[in-house]
Amino acid sequence: MKRLFFAVILLFLSLQSCKEVEASEIDMISAEEMLERLDEEEFQVLDVRPEEEFADAHILRAKNIILNENNDNYLFFDTLSKDKPVVIYGENKEHTKKAIEILKKDGFREVYELEGGIQDWILLGGEVH
Repeated sequence: MKRLFFAVILLFLSLQSCKEVEASEIDMISAEEMLERLDEEEFQVLDVRPEEEFADAHILRAKNIILNENNDNYLFFDTLSKDKPVVIYGENKEHTKKAIEILKKDGFREVYELEGGIQDWILLGGEVH
């Protein structure tokens, strides 16, 4: 009986560690707050939109990452600093969620999704390239 109990506990714990990031667990940052904090903090900005959209317009100093199914995204994420906040934006909510999930699993503590995306950024006068 004790073995069954421990097996159930282990199964539960392993399932918890594999769970996806829930929408309620995603920290949002508004374009206004990000603009205010730019003077005091250096954000790492990730654009998860397709290359064509990134080429048309992107937040100044943003890096474009195309999330793919073969999981070589980790090679790119390894180039980021865990000591600086990361802001992610894109049109596809699944892509932003996946990027946030990867970073949080890798130990990044301060990861945000840009509320309103690049559109709100532009409306508030944020720099684009």
